[in-house]
Amino acid sequence: MRTTSPSTVLVTGAAGYIGATLVRRLLADGARVIALDNLERGHAEQLPRDVPLIVGDVRDPDSVRQALGMFDRTPDACIHLAGLIQVGESTLFPQLYHDVNVVGTQVLADLCLEAGVAAFVMASSAAVLRPLQGVGDRLDEDAPVGPESPYGSSKLAGEHTLRAAAQLGRMSTVALRLFNVAGAAYGLAERHDPETHLIPLALRAAAGELPPLHVFGDDFPTPDRTCLRDYVHVRDVVEAFTRAARLAVAQTASGSAEFQVFHVGTGHGTSVNEVIAACELVLGKPVPRVVHGRRPGDVAALVSDPSKLAQVLNIHPDRDLLRMVRDAAATLGLLDG
Repeated sequence: MRTTSPSTVLVTGAAGYIGATLVRRLLADGARVIALDNLERGHAEQLPRDVPLIVGDVRDPDSVRQALGMFDRTPDACIHLAGLIQVGESTLFPQLYHDVNVVGTQVLADLCLEAGVAAFVMASSAAVLRPLQGVGDRLDEDAPVGPESPYGSSKLAGEHTLRAAAQLGRMSTVALRLFNVAGAAYGLAERHDPETHLIPLALRAAAGELPPLHVFGDDFPTPDRTCLRDYVHVRDVVEAFTRAARLAVAQTASGSAEFQVFHVGTGHGTSVNEVIAACELVLGKPVPRVVHGRRPGDVAALVSDPSKLAQVLNIHPDRDLLRMVRDAAATLGLLDG
């Protein structure tokens, strides 16, 4: 199937870490981009000045219609990154996560269908998967689902929405299940508040900008007793979104609207201790840390099988942990010179 890059794209959650990086990747392809973000957790200054920004919420039909109406014609694709992403927070506010991640996705998908958008690509999460597997297992798209958090449940519900939308035959949809996104590109650092991701937390703890790093669990059945996760560079992640949108546009144009799922990771598990060691090597400073017990729901390993990502989208993510850490450290202004 011949694929062409979408020339017009609506990006929701565009002022966030992945969103702002993706906008720049799309612009490099010559696409016209409209950004939609409520700026509750995003940062408008991370977007290029020539990208129109609609400050609005995906749950608000008027905001979505305004964003869709900014194009000269119906946009080719919508890439949906808007949402709440913190597992712990979702256990405290499950209804909020349902409202933003489930209702918001439904509103957006319905209006894209109404407008005649050809492709809809959503950021899903490895949190939709059932956390019952061995340390050496790599999880492909057929792995059992069974989320243990309201966050994971909300993302799985979003996937169901996309599947139903594709069954109408007018819009192809894709869910990208992201594993642990890391690194930095285009000078854009992670700016979560509060920060919950390991690499920026470890780097900033080593630099003295944050208190000692909290390590949750040193009794897992792994080689160094800390849990294993699949860290994937944000450059590879935004490439996956770009190519998934191309594929979905082509599928709809060919008259065969489909729903597809891709696991976006490297297929390589990296332990918490290995991440800490990489941060120490890059900065040349120790990472102060405090070890706590495991958190409820923490699993020993969560590692993707990226075979479909490679075979269908021709993406082979970079496994270089040191590169991810260096890029993050440089963008956070923590490297000398």
